[in-house]
Amino acid sequence: MKTSTGFVMLWLVFTAASAAAQTSSPIPGSTPDTVSSLGQAAGPAGEREGPPPGAPANRGPYKMPPLMEGLKDDLHNKLIHFPIVLTMVAAVMVILARRNPKYEGVAFWLVTFAALSVIPAYFTGKAAEEHFEGKPKQWLVEIHEKQGITIAILQALWVLSLLRTGTRRFAWVIGVILVLMVSISGYFGGLVAHGH
Repeated sequence: MKTSTGFVMLWLVFTAASAAAQTSSPIPGSTPDTVSSLGQAAGPAGEREGPPPGAPANRGPYKMPPLMEGLKDDLHNKLIHFPIVLTMVAAVMVILARRNPKYEGVAFWLVTFAALSVIPAYFTGKAAEEHFEGKPKQWLVEIHEKQGITIAILQALWVLSLLRTGTRRFAWVIGVILVLMVSISGYFGGLVAHGH
């Protein structure tokens, strides 16, 4: 029980730190009074200049696309959260199942669902890859794809390791490796989707 509480506390601290790191910082050298509601900085005499270099231009409020169009747009970015979360939760359950065998069934199904969720994530990523051909992030996309293939192979080995009693005791090692791999691949994917 203490171990699972420790994992939960560690996860909460990591999540809070990540959220704090992603908050937007003000434009250097500006105060709230020097930036108008349209993102234009006021000059020395109060006249409006363009937005500061590197700042996004404000084009008005975001307009929601139709539901189906919004769901289909950037599908990989939406689906990839399933293998990430399922892998992390499955790894925790596999570790807990080592001490308490009543969790073995739940751990097995979480590992299986994590492995299956990699399939649509891979194919939607492959479809999105064409948008980066000949562009500066193409090399980053290729690395991210290789990471995804490695994760898919490890996911399959993870499922197989849980099917045999002799290999089941090593399943937690594969889970820890997968959590690290998924985290690194998620970082690369974030750079592809949101990096400048």
